[in-house]
Amino acid sequence: MIYKGLPKNFLWGASTSAFQVEGAYQTDGKGLSIADKRSFKKSDQQLDTKVTVDHYNHWREDVALMKEMGMKSYRFSISWPRIFPNGDEVKPNQAGLKFYHNLIDSLIENEIEPIVTMYHFDQPYGLIEKYGGWVSRKSVSDFIRYAQCLFDEFGSKVNYWLTINEQAVLVVAPDMLGIDLTLPDKERYQKAFQANHHMWIAQAEVFKMCKDRFPKSKIGPAVSYITTLPASKKSYDLMAAKELEDFYSFAQMEVSIRGEIPIYFKNELSKMGINIRMTSEDEHILREGTANYIGINWYCTTIVEAKVDSSQNDFIFKRIERVRDNELKYTDWGWNFDPVGLRYGLRQLMDRYEDIPIVITECGWSQEEQLVNGKVNDQMRIKYLDKHIEQMSLAIGDGVNVISFNPWSFIDLLSVGDGMEKRYGMVYVDRSNFEEKTMKRYKKDSFYFYQDVIGKNQ
Repeated sequence: MIYKGLPKNFLWGASTSAFQVEGAYQTDGKGLSIADKRSFKKSDQQLDTKVTVDHYNHWREDVALMKEMGMKSYRFSISWPRIFPNGDEVKPNQAGLKFYHNLIDSLIENEIEPIVTMYHFDQPYGLIEKYGGWVSRKSVSDFIRYAQCLFDEFGSKVNYWLTINEQAVLVVAPDMLGIDLTLPDKERYQKAFQANHHMWIAQAEVFKMCKDRFPKSKIGPAVSYITTLPASKKSYDLMAAKELEDFYSFAQMEVSIRGEIPIYFKNELSKMGINIRMTSEDEHILREGTANYIGINWYCTTIVEAKVDSSQNDFIFKRIERVRDNELKYTDWGWNFDPVGLRYGLRQLMDRYEDIPIVITECGWSQEEQLVNGKVNDQMRIKYLDKHIEQMSLAIGDGVNVISFNPWSFIDLLSVGDGMEKRYGMVYVDRSNFEEKTMKRYKKDSFYFYQDVIGKNQ
């Protein structure tokens, strides 16, 4: 398939994250993360982080498959506790640094651009035990020191950095920040949104550091972008859709790109009775440290309606109801197939942020799969990729500055909430939730489809 309007040197890639693929959870000095701790609570129900698909020991084979597919970029994350096992060490873990040097060097040798996420849900658990993790202002300096180490080690090799993955997800699922879910709503959200502010400050400091030290590099956030549509033709449903989209996705982008906390975001916190502790310098820090590109994780549209019995003083998640459109196809986990929504979402980004470079850092279809005679026939994933790439190319033709497409995921991996059987990869791994089996990699039909796409669209 040939798609029109794609720029030359377009970065065709794919994505993963460290805690979802690496395994080796205590190998070579790695410390535990909050992602590890969360996964262990469900070890009797699904795959946990201890081994996953063992990328730590199979990375050479995996990079060879990336090269065979024709990938021009690979979006992955560095495990924070693999570099600083407890988060507060004076010196980094050399074995962890060596692993990522080897991986990055191999990617570059194979002409695959590393797109590196600093923090993808895996803060060192030692920092949560020590002072509560991101809830404490102390986390800012620890993240800055971690980022400084990454720039020292890899700054001359990496041209594309992502600071924090899906910050809004962490806030609405605060146990991912180490916050106790049994706390009363107000106390839980007070902690979560205070953590959100600290992440904004830390991120802004790191944006500035990167731009000062490596002015030719790109740095930005990876934002969970929920393109939100009204369930009806009524204006109150349209307003509900806009409010959710603004609060959840665009507020994160506004702070990262423009360096300002939107008034609508502050208003929502006020409705909840949440008071964020700030210093006199915070507004200046946010203005001075802004992104020069943006990563978006986009999977589907979200369809909502306003709850007619709610009060305008209710928190946004209590005023809005998600609904299902029975005319759309859905995954078994409730995410729809609505590719035109991607073009619409990209056009919205252009309207707000004009020519800012955009990397699609996640976009994918999940399903249960069976290996039959060494093959996986994943036609629905192929259809998903085809139609979303088509809409992306139309958006680029509209003037949207998309520079890279990295579907989730390159290889089957641990799904955060659903274990191993919720498969996203274009490469199948022979293992189940509770059996490692052979760990052999098999190229799915989507692997060959994407290989053909890349070959014909360069």
